[in-house]
Amino acid sequence: MTRSGASLLTFDDLQQRFNHQEQELHIHQAELEQQNEVLRQINLELEQARNRYADLFEFAPVGYVVCDQGGLIQQINQTGCLQLGAAGGDLVGRQFSLFIGDGQHVAFAELLRSALQSAEDAEHHRMDVRMPRQGGHAWDALLECTGLAGPSTRLVRLALTDITALKTAQRETERRTRQTEQLSEELQTFLHSMTHDLSAPMRQVSGFAELLGRTLQAPDEHSARLLKDLLRAASRMNELMTSLTLFFRTGQPFSRHQTVDLNRLVDQVFAELGPERAGRQVRLTHDALPTLQADPLSLQMIFGNLLSNAVKFTRPCPEARIHVGVQEQEGTFLFSVRDNGVGFDARQSGRMFGVFERLHSERDFEGQGLGLALARRIVQRLQGRIWAESVAGAGSVFWVQLPRELVAVPGGSEVSW
Repeated sequence: MTRSGASLLTFDDLQQRFNHQEQELHIHQAELEQQNEVLRQINLELEQARNRYADLFEFAPVGYVVCDQGGLIQQINQTGCLQLGAAGGDLVGRQFSLFIGDGQHVAFAELLRSALQSAEDAEHHRMDVRMPRQGGHAWDALLECTGLAGPSTRLVRLALTDITALKTAQRETERRTRQTEQLSEELQTFLHSMTHDLSAPMRQVSGFAELLGRTLQAPDEHSARLLKDLLRAASRMNELMTSLTLFFRTGQPFSRHQTVDLNRLVDQVFAELGPERAGRQVRLTHDALPTLQADPLSLQMIFGNLLSNAVKFTRPCPEARIHVGVQEQEGTFLFSVRDNGVGFDARQSGRMFGVFERLHSERDFEGQGLGLALARRIVQRLQGRIWAESVAGAGSVFWVQLPRELVAVPGGSEVSW
């Protein structure tokens, strides 16, 4: 009974263990099925990602070409096939350099070498290439090369962007620039010739008018006024031709830069305006102005025109006050020429820097309307800005912003008259 009972207990124990293991197997099977489902989902997502990548590669708006380190095409997308004018099967295995214009093969080989050397950094290397097409036509491409380091071979990916429209626009701009420069040279030649040819007749007109005035015996008031108007017109004509010549000369290259002390330059310009200040009380002050490395004639013309403008339009003031200031800014110096003159309508400020533009009657203030246009042209050639602010009857301030890199050393002192 004891031995038989022991064997029955053993059988029950085995049955229990079997049931337990069977239950564990069902659990493991369910877990495996769940894991398989996850794997199937991952594989599906990977397949979808591969398809999306393939679509992005094949139908990208730029041409993609994969080459080996020798420049042989290994893979190319449909955009690249269209750009190179052949089917992918005809392109794989061919040298990509065959599709590059003459004279750029060495540069392309250097581009490949540089991309392969920096493959680990995925650095982009770029060059513009001229690529011929069948039929004699060519197109412009921006070629971006990136090294792809692999376990057994080294590859490079080329991205081809069609920049024909951009290059065409650039070439057209360059052509128009050359054309404009040629027309400018022709205009300056014509102006020089015209000024030279007209100067002698204008001197004759002035001389004959003066001679006529001396020879007339006590001319009547009407004749005297006509002679005076004739002399004034001849003088204005000479001034206008001189101003026009000076205006177009500013289109010529600047002379070599020199060290220019703006304090001394402003004082000198103001001293040269002595005839315009005769019999008047005109007070000039200025900040400690910097010393610049610049073309001295250009700075003299800028500040000369602005100070002459200030002296002229403060004429009605019992005591004229003019101040030249400077503010140091990031990358620039901002100069100001401030006066207490008649000012102008701020709504007309856009007109005052135009050629022959005048905001005041010539009966009140003489001039040809070229001084401020000349100053603006020079400032713009120096990569600067010029503008004006005013309230009619309350004075004006002219601002000139110039690049700070022109500065050599600071210095100067305030001077007054």
